[in-house]
Amino acid sequence: MATSFNPSRALRVAIAILLVGLSAGVGFAVGRLGPGPSHSLPLLSEALGLIEEQYLRPLPEGSVMGREAVRGLIQSLQDPYTILVDPVGRELETDTLSGEYGGIGADIVRDAAAVVRLVPFPEGPAFRAGIAEGDVLLAIDGVPLSAQLSLDEITALLRGPEGSQVALTVGHTPQDPVPRSLQLVRETFPLPSVASYLYPDDTAIGVVRIRLFTATTPEEVDEAVQALTDRGAAGLVVDLRGNPGGLFESAVDTARLFLTDGPIVTEVRVDGSGPSYKVEVFGRWSALPVVTVLDGGTASAAELLAAVLQQHGRTVLAGQTTFGKGSVQSVFSLSDGSSLHLTTAVWELPDGNELPATGLSPDIPVSVDALDPDASLRTAAVWLRTQGGMP
Repeated sequence: MATSFNPSRALRVAIAILLVGLSAGVGFAVGRLGPGPSHSLPLLSEALGLIEEQYLRPLPEGSVMGREAVRGLIQSLQDPYTILVDPVGRELETDTLSGEYGGIGADIVRDAAAVVRLVPFPEGPAFRAGIAEGDVLLAIDGVPLSAQLSLDEITALLRGPEGSQVALTVGHTPQDPVPRSLQLVRETFPLPSVASYLYPDDTAIGVVRIRLFTATTPEEVDEAVQALTDRGAAGLVVDLRGNPGGLFESAVDTARLFLTDGPIVTEVRVDGSGPSYKVEVFGRWSALPVVTVLDGGTASAAELLAAVLQQHGRTVLAGQTTFGKGSVQSVFSLSDGSSLHLTTAVWELPDGNELPATGLSPDIPVSVDALDPDASLRTAAVWLRTQGGMP
């Protein structure tokens, strides 16, 4: 079963994701590991006291100063994977990893004049309220939008629990010249992590593209493979290109779909302890021929899945060398709604080795070609048909 994502409690769910817009190449694992040794920072307290007593101008809010102080502490660790995520980023990250969010059913974009415009989903709350593509979003819950607000911050304001209400002031388009006030009820919308299709050049091959490992990914992969085999697919290409990672246990549960037995991964912490994961039952798709496609954007949990399937002899790897990210970051929620992603462990693969920092090397290398972006996919499909044991 897939592990649900609940950031309000101390999780022992491992997670590995690249945070888009926050840090390139970040992978992490969620969990409370208990209190560690405390460190006295008298110099920090001394400096803060002087600032509060002597600084000429008004001080920033305490939470702002606190986050900047934490960032300074993090910088001293010289670890690119330990980061602080601001409250807005933490909220959007939570939505993404849960596989769904509560909202009004609309995307937002900024035009060349920095005006925020709405793009409603068909039959969503925004569409039913009469919002048209290109309508201008002027205010949320009576608060006018400023140019300083980022799209992420505006998105966070629009999202909320299913059934909650949000008031919008929507501006005119040429077809609707009068601004109007609307009261919308938020609904839950899925954030699919998987896309699937029959390969056009050989419809006996199914392609499952996993964009990110969320709480719903194992179920999505299972349903996608079932639909593809129902349509005649006898072999599978798992496309992990550009997949930055995601929920660790989601990647583990996805691996279980394709394996029969044996170890999957062990999480090794600073004291040498850590849980081990293995296959308990035959996976539904353990007999289906598989090729996995990779590139330099394949990272963290996506690399883990590829390496585990390869070491179990369940796949060959085609494409380019992956990112190279095998350390684990635990996520700790902080009092202001931000979160600290702190490196606390590494992954040990079935062969007893860690994921290589230089990335996974493909069994079938395919050169990068901007004019032929699907060369790796085509190479994988040909290998699957000619050497992959398809019936």
